[in-house]
Amino acid sequence: MPGVPTTAGRVRFAPLLRGVGSDMKTILFAFMLLGSTVAAVRAESNDSRATMTNAEAAVQAAFDKYSTTHDYKLLLEARAVSSSMNPRARGPVLSEIDERCLRLQLKTLLAAQEARDQKYDPKAPENMVCANVSPPDSGGQPVAAGMDPKAIQDPVARKKYEDAIEANNRKNEKLRRERDLSRCADGAVIDIWSFVRNLPADSEGRKRASQIIDETVTDKTILTRLKSDEHPGLTW
Repeated sequence: MPGVPTTAGRVRFAPLLRGVGSDMKTILFAFMLLGSTVAAVRAESNDSRATMTNAEAAVQAAFDKYSTTHDYKLLLEARAVSSSMNPRARGPVLSEIDERCLRLQLKTLLAAQEARDQKYDPKAPENMVCANVSPPDSGGQPVAAGMDPKAIQDPVARKKYEDAIEANNRKNEKLRRERDLSRCADGAVIDIWSFVRNLPADSEGRKRASQIIDETVTDKTILTRLKSDEHPGLTW
């Protein structure tokens, strides 16, 4: 039924609610309600200053919690909120609401980009993840990749195997984190790029949007992608 939040929708935003005061919880839940509606209803509600203020508060709450927990999934939630408020560029000028939407998109984009490990290379040998870790030599005992460490009789070999499994799990968690943050930033870049391109060429709205981007984004790589004539696409 349009406009009614599903159980999955409420669970998806659960990280934003943990550790947040009752007043902020009210704001966040109101926005979750908004996010569960059909696209036409959601687009219409973008005209509301109150809805925009609630979205900004929800994003800031996620950022505040991330600053203490470093749970990167909070940034993904913030990105989902800002994306649902994506500006629509209906005319030659940039409305107040659309400018705030653009700034919110840029805010979540930069937060996701800053959280990434810029030196991380998923193809580097030290970052490769194994589907199943192979046990070390166990004094002649038959072993197989992915076997239960408890089945290894030699305690030294068992400990090496357990350590190798833990190391592989850490690499896998790192891979997921960097991939998710990369796609989060890519999604924001694509949304912002599309918004600017939908503004009439040489219009005051496009000039204002470009000015905001220039004033906000200092990362030359991101700026180049936002200003490219070609679709920025995905980097990962």
